[in-house]
Amino acid sequence: MFKKDGSEVSPAQPKPAQNTAGRTPAPRRSGGPATIGPSIKIKGDVSGDEDLLIQGQVEGKVKLAKHNVTIGSDGHVKADVHGRTVVVEGQVEGDLRAKEQIILRHTARVEGSIAAPRVTLEDGAVFRGGIEMDAGGKEGKPVVGKSAGTGPEAAERGDRSAKGAAGDKESGKSLQA
Repeated sequence: MFKKDGSEVSPAQPKPAQNTAGRTPAPRRSGGPATIGPSIKIKGDVSGDEDLLIQGQVEGKVKLAKHNVTIGSDGHVKADVHGRTVVVEGQVEGDLRAKEQIILRHTARVEGSIAAPRVTLEDGAVFRGGIEMDAGGKEGKPVVGKSAGTGPEAAERGDRSAKGAAGDKESGKSLQA
């Protein structure tokens, strides 16, 4: 190429492509939860150190005990889910465990046991399984088998919910759920 004054200029050389193999990507700075999108399918365990939104499909285990886990309205999970707080808007087949709270939104479809100090079931949520609420925040094994009741049969089985605030007649102590 030539300049207007007639001197020669070398053509621009393209920059060589940078090799990104082996580099760790920069951490996300969006502040929002990590997301498994609707078109993503994962078979295996999912764990990490940030909040998670599942809109896709997961089979295996989801372990984020110190973080929030949300199964979005498009989420389909066949896994046990452990989180600080677990919110379900989609479908789950598996046990749910939370250190603080489990919330089943009105669109939730859950089959499995639930264990958390606080549990919220919105009107319209479909749930089949057992619930264990431990105000001490200790995760334990969920209630399995016959569902607790309040009738005479429940009292004969020794269900706490049947005795409730009336107390345990045998020991004279009041039981709190």
